[in-house]
Order: sequence, then C-alpha cells, then structure tokens
Amino acid sequence: MKKAIIIVGMGQGLSMGMAIKFGKEGYLIGMISRSEDKLRNYQQTLDTLGIQSFYSKADVGDEYQLEEALVSLVKQTGEVAVLFYNAVDYRYKNILEESIEDLTKGFKISVANVLTALRSLLPQLTKSKGAVLLTGGGSANFPSPEMASISLGKAGIKNLAYQLNAVLKDKSIFVGTVTVSGGINPESAKYSPEKIAEVFWDLYKKRDQVEVVY
Repeated sequence: MKKAIIIVGMGQGLSMGMAIKFGKEGYLIGMISRSEDKLRNYQQTLDTLGIQSFYSKADVGDEYQLEEALVSLVKQTGEVAVLFYNAVDYRYKNILEESIEDLTKGFKISVANVLTALRSLLPQLTKSKGAVLLTGGGSANFPSPEMASISLGKAGIKNLAYQLNAVLKDKSIFVGTVTVSGGINPESAKYSPEKIAEVFWDLYKKRDQVEVVY
C-alpha cells in the first residue's frame, strides 16, 4: 500500500514542488486549500505526471473545516506518512498598522493550526512513524516590520518545530523545518520549488537535524 503526504496550504509554488517530488517517489498526495477550482487544477496537473492525488476544500484558518478536510483525506489516501504544513498569512502590512484581530487570525493560519492538523493525523503518523515538515522563512531570523504577520508566523514555525521535534521523538515521529532564506521563484537557481523540495526530501530521509537553513 502506498503511503501519503498531506499538504496543508496547497498552492502552485512550493506545495506543488513538494507534491511532484513526493509523488515521483511513490507517495499519494492529499491537498487542502480554500479554492476548489484551484485544487481541481492542481489535481489535473499531477494527473498528467502520473501522480495520484486527492483534495479537500477548507479554510485553513478555521480549525473545524481543517479537521473535516483531514478526516476526509485520510479516508481517501489511507496511511499518512507525512504532514507538510505550508499555510501562511501572506500579507504585507506594517506592525504598527496591524490589528490584534488580524494578527491573531494570522498566527492561527501560520502556526497554531499546525497543532490542529497534527492532532488529527497523530494516529496515522504514529503508525507510520512518519514526519511533520514545516515551511520556515528567513524572516524568522531577520524580521521585517513591513511583513509583520509573516515574520511572526515564521518565528513561530521555527520555535514550534523544535518543540514538536522534542516531544514526538518518543513516538518515532520526526519534525523538521527548512528555513527558506530567499524568495521562492521557479526561475531561481537556488530557490525554485523543485530545489527546495529536494532539501525537504533530504531532511525527511535523513532525520538528523530539526532545521535546515537554506
């Protein structure tokens, strides 16, 4: 039976790069995002590459929708070996102009609902001795006041990765993050989705460090 990777925050950039990489390695792909039209297009793209995929629509900022989507995907994919969390509150707004409400909502999308996804998939990940992979960013180390929510979110992801790695070792579940230090661009020699997906794959297979700064 094939194992599956569940991608929370599916998009045409890094998430698609991860879907293609893991799909070519023999994994089933489960995808979650807000737009069913886009999810359908992603599925068609993967189909042309011979990669089997499934999707479920959800607002990642809503833990109840996210939970329902995950339950649905597990029924479709079977054994889940990897949770890839790539959702982020991608807004350019100065910290002094941010509202508490928006920052709180952004933190939920970027960080807190990692726990929602993890708790939902924990039985699967425990059984498969799987992994949780989190997309980090350079703004965790070099925060920008013009990217307040993004910077706080990536700082949270880095911190969360170390915490979860420590507490899930006893269950033989690996948790790791790649801190992407540049802008993801398909034309970039270093920061293309394909290149970053290879870094994630290497981290996943080796399981020898919590964080790769790339």
